[in-house]
Amino acid sequence: MSEDSNDTKVKTKKEKKKREKREKTKKPKKEGTFGQKIGRGFVVFFKGVGRVIKGFFKYCLFPFWYTGVLFEKTFRFLKTRSDEPLTKEDKNYLSLIPTLFFMFGLCILILYLLFATPVFEETKKLIENESFWQSVGQWFVDLWNGFVNLLKIVFVDFFWEMIVIPFADLLSSHHWVSAFVLLIAVILVVGLSILIINFAKKGKVFIFLGSLFRKIGAGIKKGHEAIKRFVLKYLIGERYIKSRPKNFFWINVLLQFLLSLLFIIFSVYMTVEQYQAGVWDTKEIMNFAIIAAGMLFLLVGVFATWFFSLVHGVSTSPPKDFKAAKE
Repeated sequence: MSEDSNDTKVKTKKEKKKREKREKTKKPKKEGTFGQKIGRGFVVFFKGVGRVIKGFFKYCLFPFWYTGVLFEKTFRFLKTRSDEPLTKEDKNYLSLIPTLFFMFGLCILILYLLFATPVFEETKKLIENESFWQSVGQWFVDLWNGFVNLLKIVFVDFFWEMIVIPFADLLSSHHWVSAFVLLIAVILVVGLSILIINFAKKGKVFIFLGSLFRKIGAGIKKGHEAIKRFVLKYLIGERYIKSRPKNFFWINVLLQFLLSLLFIIFSVYMTVEQYQAGVWDTKEIMNFAIIAAGMLFLLVGVFATWFFSLVHGVSTSPPKDFKAAKE
Protein backbone atom coordinates (compact mmCIF):
# COMPACT_ATOMS: atom_id res chain seq x y z
CA MET A 1 0.00 0.00 0.00
CA SER A 2 2.88 2.36 0.79
CA GLU A 3 4.52 1.81 -2.65
CA ASP A 4 1.22 2.57 -4.41
CA SER A 5 0.74 5.75 -2.42
CA ASN A 6 4.29 6.85 -3.24
CA ASP A 7 3.67 6.20 -6.94
CA THR A 8 0.48 8.26 -6.91
CA LYS A 9 2.29 11.13 -5.17
CA VAL A 10 5.05 11.09 -7.80
CA LYS A 11 2.45 11.08 -10.60
CA THR A 12 0.53 14.03 -9.10
CA LYS A 13 3.78 16.00 -8.72
CA LYS A 14 4.72 15.33 -12.35
CA GLU A 15 1.24 16.35 -13.56
CA LYS A 16 1.41 19.50 -11.47
CA LYS A 17 4.80 20.44 -12.97
CA LYS A 18 3.51 19.80 -16.52
CA ARG A 19 0.44 21.97 -15.86
CA GLU A 20 2.57 24.81 -14.44
CA LYS A 21 4.88 24.56 -17.46
CA ARG A 22 1.93 24.79 -19.88
CA GLU A 23 0.55 27.83 -18.05
CA LYS A 24 3.93 29.57 -18.26
CA THR A 25 4.29 28.86 -21.98
CA LYS A 26 0.84 30.28 -22.79
CA LYS A 27 1.10 33.45 -24.81
CA PRO A 28 -0.72 36.45 -23.46
CA LYS A 29 -3.72 37.53 -25.51
CA LYS A 30 -3.12 40.42 -27.86
CA GLU A 31 -5.16 43.42 -26.95
CA GLY A 32 -5.25 44.64 -30.55
CA THR A 33 -5.08 48.09 -32.06
CA PHE A 34 -7.21 51.05 -31.08
CA GLY A 35 -9.51 50.51 -34.06
CA GLN A 36 -9.98 46.84 -33.15
CA LYS A 37 -10.86 47.79 -29.59
CA ILE A 38 -13.45 50.28 -30.92
CA GLY A 39 -14.86 47.60 -33.22
CA ARG A 40 -15.14 45.10 -30.38
CA GLY A 41 -16.82 47.76 -28.26
CA PHE A 42 -19.46 48.36 -30.98
CA VAL A 43 -20.05 44.60 -31.27
CA VAL A 44 -20.53 44.27 -27.49
CA PHE A 45 -22.85 47.32 -27.50
CA PHE A 46 -25.09 46.04 -30.29
CA LYS A 47 -25.15 42.56 -28.74
CA GLY A 48 -26.34 44.16 -25.50
CA VAL A 49 -29.03 46.13 -27.37
CA GLY A 50 -30.11 42.93 -29.11
CA ARG A 51 -30.42 41.14 -25.79
CA VAL A 52 -32.50 43.99 -24.36
CA ILE A 53 -34.84 43.93 -27.39
CA LYS A 54 -35.08 40.12 -27.24
CA GLY A 55 -35.79 40.28 -23.49
CA PHE A 56 -38.49 42.90 -24.07
CA PHE A 57 -40.28 40.75 -26.67
CA LYS A 58 -39.71 37.54 -24.70
CA TYR A 59 -40.97 38.73 -21.32
CA CYS A 60 -43.00 41.94 -21.78
CA LEU A 61 -44.69 40.71 -24.96
CA PHE A 62 -44.59 37.04 -24.00
CA PRO A 63 -47.89 35.95 -25.69
CA PHE A 64 -46.76 37.36 -29.05
CA TRP A 65 -43.21 36.02 -28.68
CA TYR A 66 -44.32 32.50 -27.72
CA THR A 67 -46.99 32.46 -30.44
CA GLY A 68 -44.27 33.40 -32.93
CA VAL A 69 -42.13 30.51 -31.67
CA LEU A 70 -45.06 28.09 -32.10
CA PHE A 71 -45.80 29.40 -35.60
CA GLU A 72 -42.15 28.91 -36.49
CA LYS A 73 -42.49 25.30 -35.33
CA THR A 74 -45.64 25.00 -37.50
CA PHE A 75 -43.86 26.25 -40.64
CA ARG A 76 -40.94 23.90 -39.91
CA PHE A 77 -43.38 20.98 -39.58
CA LEU A 78 -45.23 21.89 -42.80
CA LYS A 79 -42.02 22.57 -44.69
CA THR A 80 -41.35 18.93 -45.49
CA ARG A 81 -43.65 16.03 -46.24
CA SER A 82 -42.57 12.50 -45.48
CA ASP A 83 -43.78 8.89 -45.55
CA GLU A 84 -41.48 8.15 -42.63
CA PRO A 85 -42.61 7.76 -39.00
CA LEU A 86 -42.87 10.81 -36.78
CA THR A 87 -39.63 12.02 -35.24
CA LYS A 88 -39.32 13.11 -31.62
CA GLU A 89 -39.46 16.75 -32.77
CA ASP A 90 -42.63 16.09 -34.79
CA LYS A 91 -44.36 14.49 -31.80
CA ASN A 92 -43.35 17.41 -29.60
CA TYR A 93 -44.89 19.86 -32.10
CA LEU A 94 -48.15 17.90 -32.41
CA SER A 95 -48.49 17.90 -28.61
CA LEU A 96 -48.29 21.72 -28.69
CA ILE A 97 -51.15 22.31 -31.18
CA PRO A 98 -53.80 23.19 -28.53
CA THR A 99 -51.23 25.48 -26.87
CA LEU A 100 -50.63 27.17 -30.24
CA PHE A 101 -54.31 28.00 -30.71
CA PHE A 102 -54.71 29.06 -27.09
CA MET A 103 -51.83 31.53 -27.43
CA PHE A 104 -53.10 32.62 -30.84
CA GLY A 105 -56.51 33.36 -29.33
CA LEU A 106 -54.88 35.26 -26.48
CA CYS A 107 -52.95 37.43 -28.95
CA ILE A 108 -56.17 38.15 -30.84
CA LEU A 109 -57.82 39.17 -27.57
CA ILE A 110 -54.94 41.57 -26.78
CA LEU A 111 -55.07 43.09 -30.27
CA TYR A 112 -58.82 43.64 -29.95
CA LEU A 113 -58.16 45.24 -26.59
CA LEU A 114 -55.69 47.63 -28.22
CA PHE A 115 -58.24 48.34 -30.94
CA ALA A 116 -60.84 49.19 -28.30
CA THR A 117 -58.46 51.75 -26.73
CA PRO A 118 -56.88 54.86 -28.30
CA VAL A 119 -53.47 53.14 -28.55
CA PHE A 120 -53.48 52.90 -32.35
CA GLU A 121 -54.56 56.53 -32.73
CA GLU A 122 -51.74 57.65 -30.44
CA THR A 123 -49.31 55.51 -32.45
CA LYS A 124 -50.24 57.52 -35.58
CA LYS A 125 -49.49 60.72 -33.70
CA LEU A 126 -45.94 59.51 -33.09
CA ILE A 127 -45.32 60.24 -36.78
CA GLU A 128 -47.84 62.98 -37.56
CA ASN A 129 -47.80 65.04 -34.37
CA GLU A 130 -45.01 67.49 -33.59
CA SER A 131 -45.20 66.83 -29.84
CA PHE A 132 -43.40 63.49 -30.11
CA TRP A 133 -42.67 62.85 -26.43
CA GLN A 134 -46.20 63.80 -25.39
CA SER A 135 -47.54 61.21 -27.84
CA VAL A 136 -45.10 58.60 -26.52
CA GLY A 137 -46.27 59.21 -22.97
CA GLN A 138 -49.93 59.12 -23.98
CA TRP A 139 -49.30 55.86 -25.87
CA PHE A 140 -48.06 54.16 -22.69
CA VAL A 141 -50.93 55.68 -20.68
CA ASP A 142 -53.50 54.27 -23.11
CA LEU A 143 -51.73 50.91 -23.17
CA TRP A 144 -51.83 50.80 -19.37
CA ASN A 145 -55.51 51.77 -19.37
CA GLY A 146 -56.20 48.92 -21.77
CA PHE A 147 -54.37 46.52 -19.46
CA VAL A 148 -56.39 47.81 -16.49
CA ASN A 149 -59.61 47.33 -18.46
CA LEU A 150 -58.61 43.73 -19.20
CA LEU A 151 -57.97 43.10 -15.49
CA LYS A 152 -61.37 44.67 -14.75
CA ILE A 153 -63.06 42.29 -17.20
CA VAL A 154 -61.34 39.25 -15.67
CA PHE A 155 -61.47 40.05 -11.95
CA VAL A 156 -64.45 42.40 -11.63
CA ASP A 157 -66.89 41.57 -14.42
CA PHE A 158 -66.19 37.83 -14.37
CA PHE A 159 -64.73 36.75 -11.02
CA TRP A 160 -66.45 39.24 -8.69
CA GLU A 161 -69.80 39.75 -10.37
CA MET A 162 -70.30 36.23 -11.77
CA ILE A 163 -68.73 34.11 -8.99
CA VAL A 164 -68.24 36.00 -5.69
CA ILE A 165 -71.52 37.95 -5.62
CA PRO A 166 -73.76 34.98 -6.60
CA PHE A 167 -71.92 32.86 -3.99
CA ALA A 168 -72.45 35.58 -1.36
CA ASP A 169 -76.13 35.83 -2.27
CA LEU A 170 -76.42 32.07 -1.90
CA LEU A 171 -74.83 32.14 1.56
CA SER A 172 -76.87 35.12 2.73
CA SER A 173 -79.94 32.93 3.14
CA HIS A 174 -77.97 30.34 5.17
CA HIS A 175 -76.58 32.12 8.23
CA TRP A 176 -74.83 29.14 9.82
CA VAL A 177 -73.06 28.27 6.56
CA SER A 178 -72.06 31.92 6.13
CA ALA A 179 -70.59 31.99 9.65
CA PHE A 180 -68.67 28.78 8.97
CA VAL A 181 -67.18 30.10 5.72
CA LEU A 182 -66.30 33.44 7.33
CA LEU A 183 -64.58 31.72 10.27
CA ILE A 184 -62.54 29.50 7.93
CA ALA A 185 -61.47 32.57 5.90
CA VAL A 186 -60.40 34.46 9.06
CA ILE A 187 -58.39 31.45 10.31
CA LEU A 188 -56.60 31.15 6.96
CA VAL A 189 -55.78 34.87 6.83
CA VAL A 190 -54.45 34.89 10.43
CA GLY A 191 -52.39 31.74 9.82
CA LEU A 192 -50.83 33.17 6.65
CA SER A 193 -50.09 36.43 8.47
CA ILE A 194 -48.25 34.52 11.22
CA LEU A 195 -46.28 32.65 8.57
CA ILE A 196 -45.23 35.84 6.77
CA ILE A 197 -44.32 37.66 10.03
CA ASN A 198 -42.15 34.76 11.25
CA PHE A 199 -40.39 34.46 7.91
CA ALA A 200 -39.79 38.23 7.89
CA LYS A 201 -38.22 38.09 11.36
CA LYS A 202 -35.83 35.34 10.28
CA GLY A 203 -35.01 37.05 7.00
CA LYS A 204 -36.37 34.10 5.05
CA VAL A 205 -39.08 35.92 3.10
CA PHE A 206 -37.10 36.16 -0.15
CA ILE A 207 -35.80 32.59 0.24
CA PHE A 208 -39.37 31.39 0.77
CA LEU A 209 -40.69 33.42 -2.19
CA GLY A 210 -37.88 32.17 -4.41
CA SER A 211 -38.59 28.59 -3.42
CA LEU A 212 -42.33 29.16 -3.91
CA PHE A 213 -41.87 30.60 -7.42
CA ARG A 214 -39.54 27.74 -8.35
CA LYS A 215 -42.12 25.22 -7.18
CA ILE A 216 -44.86 27.05 -9.08
CA GLY A 217 -42.69 27.08 -12.21
CA ALA A 218 -41.92 23.37 -11.80
CA GLY A 219 -45.62 22.66 -11.26
CA ILE A 220 -46.58 24.61 -14.40
CA LYS A 221 -43.94 22.76 -16.41
CA LYS A 222 -45.09 19.40 -15.02
CA GLY A 223 -48.72 20.25 -15.79
CA HIS A 224 -47.82 21.32 -19.33
CA GLU A 225 -45.97 18.06 -19.93
CA ALA A 226 -49.03 16.15 -18.68
CA ILE A 227 -51.23 18.11 -21.12
CA LYS A 228 -48.84 17.31 -23.96
CA ARG A 229 -49.01 13.60 -23.15
CA PHE A 230 -52.83 13.82 -23.02
CA VAL A 231 -52.90 15.52 -26.44
CA LEU A 232 -50.74 12.84 -28.04
CA LYS A 233 -52.61 9.95 -26.45
CA TYR A 234 -56.24 11.08 -26.76
CA LEU A 235 -56.57 14.05 -29.16
CA ILE A 236 -54.03 13.04 -31.79
CA GLY A 237 -54.50 9.34 -31.06
CA GLU A 238 -51.80 7.00 -29.80
CA ARG A 239 -52.78 4.32 -32.32
CA TYR A 240 -52.33 6.75 -35.22
CA ILE A 241 -48.95 7.94 -33.96
CA LYS A 242 -47.76 4.32 -33.98
CA SER A 243 -49.30 3.37 -37.34
CA ARG A 244 -49.27 6.50 -39.55
CA PRO A 245 -46.48 8.42 -41.31
CA LYS A 246 -45.88 12.15 -41.06
CA ASN A 247 -48.02 12.91 -44.15
CA PHE A 248 -51.12 11.75 -42.24
CA PHE A 249 -50.61 14.48 -39.63
CA TRP A 250 -49.25 17.00 -42.17
CA ILE A 251 -52.65 17.18 -43.89
CA ASN A 252 -54.50 17.63 -40.58
CA VAL A 253 -52.20 20.47 -39.46
CA LEU A 254 -52.51 22.21 -42.85
CA LEU A 255 -56.31 22.06 -42.69
CA GLN A 256 -56.32 23.50 -39.15
CA PHE A 257 -53.97 26.28 -40.19
CA LEU A 258 -56.15 27.23 -43.20
CA LEU A 259 -59.31 27.10 -41.06
CA SER A 260 -57.78 29.44 -38.48
CA LEU A 261 -56.75 31.94 -41.18
CA LEU A 262 -60.26 31.95 -42.68
CA PHE A 263 -61.78 32.40 -39.22
CA ILE A 264 -59.45 35.33 -38.42
CA ILE A 265 -60.26 37.06 -41.73
CA PHE A 266 -63.98 36.57 -41.12
CA SER A 267 -63.82 37.86 -37.53
CA VAL A 268 -61.82 40.95 -38.51
CA TYR A 269 -64.25 41.69 -41.37
CA MET A 270 -67.26 41.30 -39.06
CA THR A 271 -65.73 43.55 -36.40
CA VAL A 272 -64.84 46.34 -38.83
CA GLU A 273 -68.25 46.17 -40.54
CA GLN A 274 -70.22 46.24 -37.29
CA TYR A 275 -68.05 49.00 -35.82
CA GLN A 276 -68.34 51.23 -38.88
CA ALA A 277 -72.09 50.65 -39.00
CA GLY A 278 -72.34 51.82 -35.38
CA VAL A 279 -73.88 48.52 -34.25
CA TRP A 280 -70.98 47.54 -31.97
CA ASP A 281 -69.26 49.74 -29.43
CA THR A 282 -65.99 48.93 -27.65
CA LYS A 283 -67.75 46.69 -25.12
CA GLU A 284 -69.40 44.64 -27.87
CA ILE A 285 -66.06 44.35 -29.64
CA MET A 286 -64.41 43.03 -26.48
CA ASN A 287 -67.23 40.52 -25.94
CA PHE A 288 -66.82 39.29 -29.52
CA ALA A 289 -63.03 39.08 -29.06
CA ILE A 290 -63.42 36.85 -25.99
CA ILE A 291 -65.89 34.58 -27.82
CA ALA A 292 -63.69 34.46 -30.96
CA ALA A 293 -60.58 33.58 -28.96
CA GLY A 294 -62.46 30.83 -27.11
CA MET A 295 -63.89 29.42 -30.35
CA LEU A 296 -60.46 29.37 -31.98
CA PHE A 297 -58.97 27.42 -29.06
CA LEU A 298 -61.84 25.02 -28.34
CA LEU A 299 -63.09 24.32 -31.87
CA VAL A 300 -59.92 24.50 -33.99
CA GLY A 301 -57.24 23.79 -31.41
CA VAL A 302 -58.98 21.01 -29.46
CA PHE A 303 -62.02 19.63 -31.32
CA ALA A 304 -60.54 19.77 -34.83
CA THR A 305 -57.31 18.15 -33.60
CA TRP A 306 -59.30 15.16 -32.35
CA PHE A 307 -61.95 15.10 -35.12
CA PHE A 308 -59.57 15.37 -38.10
CA SER A 309 -57.37 12.59 -36.71
CA LEU A 310 -60.45 10.41 -36.15
CA VAL A 311 -62.13 10.84 -39.57
CA HIS A 312 -58.81 10.71 -41.39
CA GLY A 313 -57.80 7.61 -39.43
CA VAL A 314 -60.99 5.57 -39.86
CA SER A 315 -61.18 6.38 -43.60
CA THR A 316 -57.58 5.34 -44.40
CA SER A 317 -55.47 2.29 -43.75
CA PRO A 318 -51.92 2.31 -42.41
CA PRO A 319 -49.16 1.57 -44.96
CA LYS A 320 -48.33 -2.13 -45.15
CA ASP A 321 -44.59 -1.56 -44.97
CA PHE A 322 -44.84 1.01 -42.18
CA LYS A 323 -42.62 0.52 -39.15
CA ALA A 324 -43.05 2.84 -36.19
CA ALA A 325 -39.96 4.66 -35.02
CA LYS A 326 -38.50 3.49 -31.74
CA GLU A 327 -38.44 5.99 -28.88
